[in-house]
Amino acid sequence: MRSHADDLALLRAAAHRREWTGLQDTLKRLLARLEPLVALGVAAGPVTAHLPRFEAYYPEAGWVRELLLTVVSYASAPRDLPLHALAQFPSPGCGNFVSAVFDLARAVQPAVSPFERYSFATNAAANALLAALMDRYFGPRPDEWALLADETARQAVYGRFWLDSDVAAADTAAWLALADAVEAQLGNRMTPAERGLVE
Repeated sequence: MRSHADDLALLRAAAHRREWTGLQDTLKRLLARLEPLVALGVAAGPVTAHLPRFEAYYPEAGWVRELLLTVVSYASAPRDLPLHALAQFPSPGCGNFVSAVFDLARAVQPAVSPFERYSFATNAAANALLAALMDRYFGPRPDEWALLADETARQAVYGRFWLDSDVAAADTAAWLALADAVEAQLGNRMTPAERGLVE
């Protein structure tokens, strides 16, 4: 079994390479080392950070804030989530953000298994990071955003988005910040050897 330090190193290396599959797999392993509510708090960080941007697009959607704060403050969520509402938020990154809120909500539902809780927490963090990246790139480029509706243009548009240097830097920085947040929570559980304090 890998140590905390090994997985943190893997997470940071994958952040620099922008390997999202590896990032999510490693993040889930790290979150699973934490108590579920602690893991939820780590995953909720990027979600709550993006809430003001979402509300700038949709100030009238107060139920999203209410659901997010209920999950974060009380580790509680309704059994039935309004999944149909995803289509109501077509602005850049907003669908991903609402998906992240729903993922956090699923993570605290009573019928969910421990494995599923960590999977939903991981998905929430990844969706929130993607929401921020999409807002960053497509927010100032509404014409590019509109082209995503065109199946023939979609792949090229996503390519420009993904390869944009500003998006790349923000992507890596966001995952590194998440690695720092996980490390801070794991710190009390790490041995001196895992912290690198002894050979």
